[in-house]
Amino acid sequence: MEENIEQPESDASDFPSGRYDTVAKNVIRGDPNDLIRFSLDTQDAEVIRVLETEQPTVNWYRADSFLHAKVRGKEVIVHLELQTHDSRQIPMPRRVAGYVGLGIRTFGMPIYSHVIYFHPDAGLNDPGEYVQDGPGYEITIKYKVIRLCEIEGQDILDAKLKGLIPFAPLMKPPEEMGSKEWLRHCVEVAETIPMDMADKPNYLASMAILCNVIFNFDDIREIIPEEILMQSDVVQYFKKLGIEQGIEQGIEQGIEQGARESIIEGILEALEVRFSAKDVEKLKPMLESVETLQRLKQLRREVLRTYSLETFAQMLENGSGIEP
Repeated sequence: MEENIEQPESDASDFPSGRYDTVAKNVIRGDPNDLIRFSLDTQDAEVIRVLETEQPTVNWYRADSFLHAKVRGKEVIVHLELQTHDSRQIPMPRRVAGYVGLGIRTFGMPIYSHVIYFHPDAGLNDPGEYVQDGPGYEITIKYKVIRLCEIEGQDILDAKLKGLIPFAPLMKPPEEMGSKEWLRHCVEVAETIPMDMADKPNYLASMAILCNVIFNFDDIREIIPEEILMQSDVVQYFKKLGIEQGIEQGIEQGIEQGARESIIEGILEALEVRFSAKDVEKLKPMLESVETLQRLKQLRREVLRTYSLETFAQMLENGSGIEP
């Protein structure tokens, strides 16, 4: 996708990660067969049931989706880990190894594990395996890495795969299409998918939230009518959070908060590449206290120019070099 689609810088570039998780999990629960058949690269797969991973009796440490399925005549557990960005605090191989071990202990069946990355910059360095090579204690756990930006999105639209189309705007578009044209095309196809009329608002609203990983909210709102969003359970979710300033403002405020979190995470990740991760983490409270999104964006640019962590911390503390 990074080669064929323009990537606009959004003033509201991300929902809080928990909301992405919630929406993506709901899409999976609604139509899980399309996703597991695509992930496993076989049509001989069918979900038996979606397993709950948030029950208090099983501490999943925020594992995303576990599906009990029959694959090529054999009962297995399909694990789908959904990532908007790279796993920063715990490397993904370690996380997957933990989920796989816990899944084997809990279900006693083979685990087919996948990590699905939403953002075009995510998953580039994921090796797809956890390896412990101590003599006599060797462990290897392999999993499949799926980067949505590498998938030919038009193939998904042409196949009318209901369970994958909400993710299509994050996939690779035809070479001749710009970003906004691609988003519009995905929405037009989504509107043709057979389903109960009562389900259509949630389906389109789910697409709207997921594609906000890379698309501007203004473009999303222009292409997906606001009256559709107003009818969806997604908007009701915002209202339940106590947002009373109006539906449009409520959605925008939620996205802006997510944008702050996303930019802060990006700044910390960029600093960790260059400096000590332990020292970088100390800057997180200072970044969270920055009042405006614009200042955070300027700080993100300053990361590329700073010579030392101390210089960046000093600039962050006194506001120098940052326009109000």
